Amino acid sequence: MDAFSNPLNWREYIKDNSNFNQDLPFDFKSIFFKLQKASVTPDKLNPFYTISLIYDFTKIFKAISSALSMGFQDIVEKSNIMRQRFEEYNDVSNIQELLNKELEMGIHKLNGDNNKSLGHGKDKYSKYISACRTFLRLLWFLEYLTDAFENILKDDGKSTIKKILGDSYDRVLAPHHSFFVKKAVGVALSFSKSGSVASTIKLLFGYEEYNEEAKKTIQETVDLMKIISYGGYEFYEKNDLLGLG
Repeated sequence: MDAFSNPLNWREYIKDNSNFNQDLPFDFKSIFFKLQKASVTPDKLNPFYTISLIYDFTKIFKAISSALSMGFQDIVEKSNIMRQRFEEYNDVSNIQELLNKELEMGIHKLNGDNNKSLGHGKDKYSKYISACRTFLRLLWFLEYLTDAFENILKDDGKSTIKKILGDSYDRVLAPHHSFFVKKAVGVALSFSKSGSVASTIKLLFGYEEYNEEAKKTIQETVDLMKIISYGGYEFYEKNDLLGLG
């Protein structure tokens, strides 16, 4: 983690594919480190810390169930879209600057399918997928995980992790998803393991018991995630983009 200690090198880190590798196991200590770093400047989110921690969080599902991992493959793809956007724009220093640049250029609504109807059918933006649209969906994912972690704390280990993840999906992500996406996630959840919360805490966080120390760590994680989400959502609220399709 020392290699990531200098946020000024974020552009070098975000380009390095070895930092975005689904074959590497879930590493909570690395994610927590990135959460701490990204939360320092929520109004100017560090691209590497923020995008890589969201990317790494997808490995939770791979650790729990391969079926669940497939259900959230789009988050991996969206993380890589954000990496591509930062390679294209060398004059931005944080996520909000990138989003604002697209807004000023009038390309913030492009999603890869509506480009022609928005006047970009034959120019260099004909297949462009905006960072504005992409990062909003990564924030939804972060909000989903935050909700799941909070409900692990509220539930106090009584439910299965399958129920926790399903309930959080219904509350946070389902309202944004089409019928077909909802069905796909439902199938993925149905094939996932019904392990206890305690066993999942051990798997993900390394605690042998679901004790007060484990609860404290989860709460600290939730608090940091909320700081980052607030910083991201503030841009969308200020620019009336929360409904960006």
